[in-house]
Amino acid sequence: MITDATRLTARKGRRTRILYAALGLTTFVGACQQHAASGDRAGDALATALQPRLPTGVKLDPAFAMTKVGPMPLTMRVTPEGNAVVLSLSGHRQQGLQIVNPATGAIMQEVPQASAFIGLAFSSDGRTLYSSGGNQDVVYRYDWHDGRASLRDSLVLAVKLGRGSGRRYPAGLAPSPDGRFLYVAENLGDSLAVIDLATRTVVQRLATERYPYDVVVDSAGTVYVSAWGGSTVSRFTMAPNGWLRDDGRISVARHPSSLALNHDGSRLFVASGSTDHVAVLDTRSRKVIARLLDPPPTGPDEGTTPNALALSADGSILATGGGAPGSPGELKIWWGVTLEEAERWYSW
Repeated sequence: MITDATRLTARKGRRTRILYAALGLTTFVGACQQHAASGDRAGDALATALQPRLPTGVKLDPAFAMTKVGPMPLTMRVTPEGNAVVLSLSGHRQQGLQIVNPATGAIMQEVPQASAFIGLAFSSDGRTLYSSGGNQDVVYRYDWHDGRASLRDSLVLAVKLGRGSGRRYPAGLAPSPDGRFLYVAENLGDSLAVIDLATRTVVQRLATERYPYDVVVDSAGTVYVSAWGGSTVSRFTMAPNGWLRDDGRISVARHPSSLALNHDGSRLFVASGSTDHVAVLDTRSRKVIARLLDPPPTGPDEGTTPNALALSADGSILATGGGAPGSPGELKIWWGVTLEEAERWYSW
């Protein structure tokens, strides 16, 4: 969902570029196929009902018919089959998973969890789905077959006593390229946990900055972890035995949250929640080479709180989702910003 003309600005000196895009979030599910805006369709009652609700007064013009899903969907992953998406719900009245057909809006399956928070990832072979258990201090492991999830077991980060609060609170997570390990950001533990998937045990804990949030892994096994309580991304490299070793921290901006790697791992995109921009990191030099500004489309020049990223398969399109109360559902699209163009257009 986006405004009818989404403004994207980036400054270099006094120059300002303004791009306009009108794509919906399901662009990435539908292989970047453009569709008519809702203004060209009749009968989208939900979109009509929600249009005046933005506190900023901006109207939403979704590119697809809107569909009701469960409360507070924080993360979405395309299924291995490519015909559905899995949502991680973290609402007060409902937490767990929803599998949704984006073409029809039908909810194909609901899987309740005692708690859920941010983390959601498929294994490289598409047969396993991992979901953060948030306050339960576990990661739920599901078998994935024929577009449905069935609980296999839980990977315990810490034994929870009674009804008390969790001490680790798993957030973002990602499996290792060889499928042996699962890397989990422990949001309250200020650490990255390494779980041996064969033994179901935590074999390593490595320090991060405060409140680690998201985890991504490149094909060589290098792990990056954002920390929304700090201003850095922690980097870990794989030792010959498959375990991780600390490889330092890279300064990006305040409150780094969502992460996205391009196909060859040369660029890492980092959403900065409190500075309303996305940092583009050259992973080889470990330096920020560009900053993509993300102000609200009608001003002021702050307050969108970007906290979600998606990169198209060919690396040519980057989308951000705004998390601020004044920009619910806002989506911004950058075209061709990954390599040379990011450095040429947006470097400071």
